[in-house]
Formats: sequence, structure tokens, C-alpha cells
Amino acid sequence: MRFNDTRTPGRTRTHRGAALLMAAGAGVGSLLLATVPAHANDTTKTVAADGQSITFATNDSSRGVSGNVTFVVKSDGNWSITGSGKNSHLLVRTFHWTCDLTWDAAGVNHSTGKKAVPGKKTRTKSAAAYDPAVQADFADIAARGRADCDIVIG
Repeated sequence: MRFNDTRTPGRTRTHRGAALLMAAGAGVGSLLLATVPAHANDTTKTVAADGQSITFATNDSSRGVSGNVTFVVKSDGNWSITGSGKNSHLLVRTFHWTCDLTWDAAGVNHSTGKKAVPGKKTRTKSAAAYDPAVQADFADIAARGRADCDIVIG
């Protein structure tokens, strides 16, 4: 038999404990939701001397995987993304790069395929294709285009 000197019935203690646990969970949850998101790193934009290509370069990190990425768009509508990922963990992580290209009121989103990175190693992933929107609005992209590239884990 368990000794109880609280003079509170067991059922009441159980309900109080559950209420306390829920309140603590709500407090932690609100703290997680109120955290400020990470700021995107600055992306450099370089227009080639001949005006036929634009290179956006940046770096990013997420959940222990970091790397550099280069996003190139060409006047003929072809684009390419080449990015690396360095895993600072001991276990394998999967990553890919996604780049959002915006100009005026338009925009496109392109990404690489996923790549597994063993612990404490670096891997490179690239992708390339044709996009008719890039070809049609290349002059606007060169003048007012912005790219935001992010490393995505999982």
C-alpha cells in the first residue's frame, strides 16, 4: 500500500497533473511558434558582360547541413542550379536546393533532385532545364530579377 499524506484524492491529483502537463505543452508550443524565422542570406547577382546570362550566388544552412549554390539563367531560357551540401552530423542527411526567381509580378521556382550526404562529408548536386518564362522575360529578369535559393533537408 502506498502512503499518501497529501489529503487529496488520487483522481484529483491525476487531473491536476494532466492540466499542468497541458499548460506546459501549450507554453512550449507557443514559444516555438513565436520564434523568429532565419533571415535569408544575401544573394549576389552578376550579369555577364555580353548580357546573355545572369548568375545568382548565395549560401545557406539548415538543420546541420550547409553549402553554397549558384543559379544561372540564360537568355535562351536555359537555367542551371549547382549546389553543395556539407553534413555536420554523423548520420546521413538528404538535401536539395530550391531557387525562387522573381521579377515584376512574375516568378518561377526550380530545384535540384535530392542527394544523400553521409555524416561529416560534402556532396554536390546540380540540375538544368529550359523554361520558356525565363526566355520570354529575360530582359526584365536582368533589370529587376531577384533569386532566393534555400537548402532543404529531407
